[in-house]
Amino acid sequence: MTLNYDTMAQKKNCIQLDVAKKIKIKIDDKFRILYVNDYFTNVSGFKVSEIILKNFDTILDPSMPKITLDLLEKTAEELPKFYAILKGKTKDGGCYWSFVRVTQRFNQDREFSGYLLEGKLLPTVAISKIEKMYSVLTEIENNAGKEAALKYFNGFLEEKGVNFNEFVLAIAEVNEKKAEKYFEIDEDAIAPKKKKRGWF
Repeated sequence: MTLNYDTMAQKKNCIQLDVAKKIKIKIDDKFRILYVNDYFTNVSGFKVSEIILKNFDTILDPSMPKITLDLLEKTAEELPKFYAILKGKTKDGGCYWSFVRVTQRFNQDREFSGYLLEGKLLPTVAISKIEKMYSVLTEIENNAGKEAALKYFNGFLEEKGVNFNEFVLAIAEVNEKKAEKYFEIDEDAIAPKKKKRGWF
């Protein structure tokens, strides 16, 4: 299986992430935003002051199923690292798809402090497939509520014999080893560092 970096067929107003860059977001254990990197602010148009300490779903596109945060929280309790597919929103009403790696964060005393979310360009092949699932879940939410949508999705995973992480990797058509290698690509992290002076 290989990742497809070709130009994505995107809906109006959706922008494409740079394959060589990563969005980085740090959140606490209550899924409140603590930090975002410059690439996130460049892509989304949000200022840090507008989203700091806001709930993570504040920066998700409104078309995302309402159970998205529930799924992330549940999976985060079960796995120290996992993958997700998220549709972020931009300040001007646009959107972008991202393939996301979620890992636990610990402070200097090795105490759990939250999560790091890293977002990269979503492989083209995944968009239409995940949109179909999100459409089904949103329709269930609108007609029968969040609990019904969550029960349906859990039943779907059980029927397929996979967990949430395995479902996402299958949608992206990539195994965990290749996904890890993909997330090593980060132009900002490997850019030549200038000699620092003083404190900074």
